[in-house]
Amino acid sequence: MHLFYLPGKNLGEVYRNGEVLQELPADEAGHLRVMRLKTGERLRLTDGLGNFAEAILEDPGPKKFTVRITGITPEDPRSFRLIMAVAPTKNIARFEWFIEKATEFGVDEIIPVWCEHSERTKLRTDRLQKVAVAAMKQSLKATLPLIHEPVSLQQLFKRPEAADHRFIAWIDDQVTLHLKDSCQPRKDTLVLIGPEGDFSKQEVQQAVQADFRPVSLGKARLRTETAALTACFIVNLINT
Repeated sequence: MHLFYLPGKNLGEVYRNGEVLQELPADEAGHLRVMRLKTGERLRLTDGLGNFAEAILEDPGPKKFTVRITGITPEDPRSFRLIMAVAPTKNIARFEWFIEKATEFGVDEIIPVWCEHSERTKLRTDRLQKVAVAAMKQSLKATLPLIHEPVSLQQLFKRPEAADHRFIAWIDDQVTLHLKDSCQPRKDTLVLIGPEGDFSKQEVQQAVQADFRPVSLGKARLRTETAALTACFIVNLINT
């Protein structure tokens, strides 16, 4: 059964309040129109907040699609939160690939970070949000990651991110402790990944002063998006 996204509302509260008739947004209605669903056909919705909703197509009109919610199923809660702070890549397609795959694996927040060696200076978070929505629907998840507006590395260090553990992954022969041996299950975790040119030594020093623990992702030199997805996979695997 296909999954459709109804943003801006907590479907659990909507259902409890008896507001069972809901109109789908234009882009989701467009998908339904292509599928040529008819009145009475069943479909599944998500609010991106952790709720699935069973629904019946009530009115497949020419300009709007109305559905009737018949039940709510909460997504299984995660025992941890994962925040990925990642320097956007010069080739935006590579960063969008990371957004897509991280959403499929499971990530709670993504913070784009500008670093000293960053080669990209502009970012459209609305576009990244659409990539995340598509990945959430494709992987049949009910939780949409929060994608923040970009911040500088110094701004990130000053933010009181709610994480039990904060890691910075970077390339250095002296960093021998692997993320898989540092990360603990059921702990909120923030992982910082740098740009193609890696972090400067000063940035690493600032990160350590901000209670980020240096970790390795292995001996291979990974692209930014590969390193970010590797970290995302490791944290999710440890919490399996």
